[in-house]
Amino acid sequence: MKDIKTSIKCSKVDNCSLTLVLDKRTNKNTDVYPLAVCFQIAAKRYYHKLKDMDYQSEKYFNEVCSVKGAKSLLMPVRTEWQNILESYREKLVKLSKNQPLTLDLIRTYLTGEAMEEDTATSFIGVWESIIASRGKDDRVGTGENYKWALNSFLKYAGDVKGFKVDKNVISRWDAVMKNGTMVNGKLVGKIADATRGMYLRTCRVVWNECIRLGYLTEDKYPFSNKDSTLISIPRGKRRQQSYLNVNEMTQLYHVFTEKRYPESWDPEYTKRVHQSLGLFLAQYLCNGFNLADAGRLQYNRTYFAEGGRAFEFMRKKTSARSNGMSVVIVPIIEPLKVVLEEIAAKPEKDAYVFPQIFNGATDELTRRKLTVQENSNIKDRMIRICKDVLGWDKGVSGTWARHSFATNLKLAGVEELYISESMGHSQGNDVTSGYQDMYPLEIRFRYNSKLLNVETNEVPIDIDKLSKKEMKELLKKMIGKDSV
Repeated sequence: MKDIKTSIKCSKVDNCSLTLVLDKRTNKNTDVYPLAVCFQIAAKRYYHKLKDMDYQSEKYFNEVCSVKGAKSLLMPVRTEWQNILESYREKLVKLSKNQPLTLDLIRTYLTGEAMEEDTATSFIGVWESIIASRGKDDRVGTGENYKWALNSFLKYAGDVKGFKVDKNVISRWDAVMKNGTMVNGKLVGKIADATRGMYLRTCRVVWNECIRLGYLTEDKYPFSNKDSTLISIPRGKRRQQSYLNVNEMTQLYHVFTEKRYPESWDPEYTKRVHQSLGLFLAQYLCNGFNLADAGRLQYNRTYFAEGGRAFEFMRKKTSARSNGMSVVIVPIIEPLKVVLEEIAAKPEKDAYVFPQIFNGATDELTRRKLTVQENSNIKDRMIRICKDVLGWDKGVSGTWARHSFATNLKLAGVEELYISESMGHSQGNDVTSGYQDMYPLEIRFRYNSKLLNVETNEVPIDIDKLSKKEMKELLKKMIGKDSV
C-alpha cells in the first residue's frame, strides 16, 4: 500500500520546526484549502497562510506530498513547494541570529503586525529606540534630527501599525516632503531637498535596523538611487562655491585686526560682530572645526607640552565611532594667535578656550541649542560684514570656514591626506594611528600658513631643545603671568 503523506517537512531551526500543510481549520464548507507553513515551538503552533498560492484539494495536496519518483508529473510541483518551505527556513535562520525564536517574533516578522503587549516591537518603536540610544551615546544632535524626521513621518506617512510599512508608505511621505500637501487651503509639509534627504536617510537607518533585528526582509527594501522603481534619496548640493578664497579670508582677517567696522553701528552690536568674526576666523584657522568642537576645545596637556603652539582635540561628530583614533592637531600659527588674544580665554590648565559658546552649560541638549544659536549669530553677522564692510554679496556661514580650509589648502597643493586628517575625517584605525608621525608640528605650521596671505616673523621653536629657563620664560609669555 502506498505511503500517503499529508505534509512536507524540512530541517528545524533551533527549537522551531517548519511544515508545509493544508490549513483546514476554518474552511469547513469547501473542498479546497489554502497552503500554510506551520511553525511549531514546543506544543504551540502558528500557521502562516501563503496568500499567493492556489487553494488545493486535500486529495491533490496529499498526492504531491507523497511523490517519490523523479519521473512523476507531480514532482515539479512538489519541488516548487519544497523550495517555498526552504525559503521560509532561510528567513528563520536570519531571524535567529539576533534573538531566540518565539512564535510571536516569527508572526511579527512575517506579517508586520506588532504584538499588543510589546509596543516597542514596531517600525515606530524601533525608530524611537534609536532616538533614545543616540541620547545615551552623547549624540543629542543626531537624536534630535531623528526625532524631527519621525514627527514628519508620523504626520504624513499615514497610520502605520507594527511593521506594515513598505515602499508605498515611504513614497507617500516622500511626496509630501517634496511637493507639500494642502491642509485647510494652505500648503504644508514641503521641505528643502537637503532636509528631505536627511529625513530619508534617517528612515533608511531605521529600516536597516529592522532588517538586522529580523522584523523586515531585505527583499522589500524600498531605497535605491539606481533603481527608478524605488525611492531615491536626494544628495546634498555640491559645495564648491560655498567657500572664501585665501585673499578673501585675508581681507576678513584685516577687518578683524583693524576693527574696521562702520561707525554707524551700535557699539554693543559692534562688539558682538567682532566676537563672531573672530570665531569664524578661528574655525577656519583651526582646521575648519565646527562650533561643537570649538565649545569643547580646552587648554589641555598638548597645548602646554608644545609651548602653546598647538591644540589637540577629538572631533565631536566622529568621536562616538572612531575608537579614540580621530585626533585633530591644530598648529597655532601667528594669525590664529592674534585671534585668540582677542576672543579666547586666558590659558589655564584644562580651561575652555572659548567658554562664551556654552556659557558653562554641561547638559548636551542645552549645548546643542546654544551651538545652533551661535551658528545663526555668526551667519547673520558675517553676511552683514561682507555687505557693509567689504561690499560682497555672499551668504557666508560657519560651514564656509570648513569648506574654505579644505578648498584653499587643496588649491595650494597640500596633499589631501593631510587635509583629511586635519579635519578629523575618520579613515579607519589602521591608517589614522600613524598620522601624527607623518605630520610633525613644523610641517603643520608650514601647511596651515598657506591659509592667509599674511607675513609673519614666526620663528620655529624646538621645544625639546629649550633649557629649563627658556621653557619657564615661554610659559610666562603663554599664560601672561609674572611667575610660574
